[in-house]
Amino acid sequence: MEAVEFGTFANNGMIKIPDEYRRDYSTDIRVILIKNNSNQNIIESDIQERIAAAQRLVGIASKEAMTLEEIRNERLARQ
Repeated sequence: MEAVEFGTFANNGMIKIPDEYRRDYSTDIRVILIKNNSNQNIIESDIQERIAAAQRLVGIASKEAMTLEEIRNERLARQ
């Protein structure tokens, strides 16, 4: 069995096969549906990272005096 994986959206029960696969996968195919929840996890993870970065920036801005070492450590923590 040969298989390819691609992401797509269903529209009124129809799933579009990408152009690069249509010639080889145009008639006798097997479809396995897997609900894609990974995008939501990526989005939530990205949001959490951005919130943490903003909180670190607030911490930096609230300090009156920082040593070069503290500035370096804060900068590296954001990368």
